Amino acid sequence: MNSPELSELVAKFDIDLNVASILPFGNGHINDTYLVKTTPAEAPDYMLQRKNHKIFKNVPGMMKNIVLATNHIRNKLIAAGEKEVNRKVMTYIAAKDGEMFANDEIGNFWTLFLYIADCKVVENIQEPGQAYSAAQAFGHFQNQLSDLPGEELIETIPNFHNGISRLFDFQLSILKDAAGRVKENQLLIDKIIDRSSEMTLLQQWLDNRTLPLRITHNDTKINNILFDQDNHTLCVIDLDTVMPGSALYDFGDAIRTLGNKAPEDEPDLAKIVFNQEIYEAFAKGYLSEAKSFLTATEKDHLPFSCRYMAWEQAMRFLTDYLNGDIYYKTDYEGHNLVRTKAQVRYLEVLEENSEVMEKIVKD
Repeated sequence: MNSPELSELVAKFDIDLNVASILPFGNGHINDTYLVKTTPAEAPDYMLQRKNHKIFKNVPGMMKNIVLATNHIRNKLIAAGEKEVNRKVMTYIAAKDGEMFANDEIGNFWTLFLYIADCKVVENIQEPGQAYSAAQAFGHFQNQLSDLPGEELIETIPNFHNGISRLFDFQLSILKDAAGRVKENQLLIDKIIDRSSEMTLLQQWLDNRTLPLRITHNDTKINNILFDQDNHTLCVIDLDTVMPGSALYDFGDAIRTLGNKAPEDEPDLAKIVFNQEIYEAFAKGYLSEAKSFLTATEKDHLPFSCRYMAWEQAMRFLTDYLNGDIYYKTDYEGHNLVRTKAQVRYLEVLEENSEVMEKIVKD
C-alpha cells in the first residue's frame, strides 16, 4: 500500500498523531508491519500492522485475547509500582469506533500499537545466559497471566497444539495421498504413527484436567522477546497466538528450536545434536519464574513436552508434504520433507537424552 492509504488507516484510530513517515518494518511472514514515525522527534512512534485473516480467521476474537492479556499484565505492573509500564507490556490503540482494529476498503484488519524504542531482538541464542533470560521472560509472561481464567479467551487457531486433532489431519492426508507421496515415505509415517499413543496423552491430560488450562504464548521463539540495550528483557511480543493451552506448549516449543544445535530444516541429520547446556539454562530460567504457579504434574512433564512438540511439528511438516505443500512456505522442492526428517531425528535425539533432561528439571 502507498503512504496516503496507510495514513488514512492510521487516521481511523482514536489518537492524534503528526505522521512524518510510514515505512515497512521487519521481515515477518504472517502479518504486514509498518513503522509510523511521528513529529516532533520526542513524540512516541507507532506500529501499524495488517493481521493475516487467512490464518487468523477471527481477528476480533484474537484482539480481544490480546487486550485481555495486556490489560491484565498492565494492571499488575501498575500495582507493583513499575515506572516504565509502556516498555514492559504492549500498548494497543482502539479505533474511533471502539474496536481494537480498523478495516480497509477490501476488508483487511489493521491494528495500531505503541513502538517500544531503544530495544532490540535476538534472532539466535549464542550462549546459555541468553537462554536463561529468554526462559525467564516466557516464564514471567505465563506467571503474569496465571490467574487470568483461560475460558475468557478464544482459540485464535483452533486445535493449534491439539495432538489428537493434528493426528487426525495427518491420517487424513495419508488416506487422500493427494501428491502421491505416501508410499515412498512410509518409514517416516510409521515413526510418527508409532509414537502417537504416547504423544496424544498430552491432549488427554488437558481434556481430563490432569493438566490445568492456562494462557500460553504458543510461539516461544527468542525473537519474540524485546531486550533493552543492556540485554535485560523488557517484554514478550507477537501476541497473536496468545490463547488457552498448556504451559508445556511454551516450554517444549522453545526447546524444539533452542535445544537443537542445528536449524529445523537441517538436511545433514548428523548435525542434529541436543544442546544440553542451553536446555539446562532454559530450564533454570523458566522454573525461576514458573515454579511458583506450576503444578507438580506440569513440572514432571516438562521434558516430555519437548519430545511432544518435536513430534507434533514433524507431523505437521509431513502432513503438508503429503498434501502437496499447501500450507508452509517452502524454498525448494522437498523442503517440507527435509524439515520432517530433521524433526524426526531431533525427536530421536531427545528420546536418547530423556533421562538427563528429567534429571535437570528435578534438580
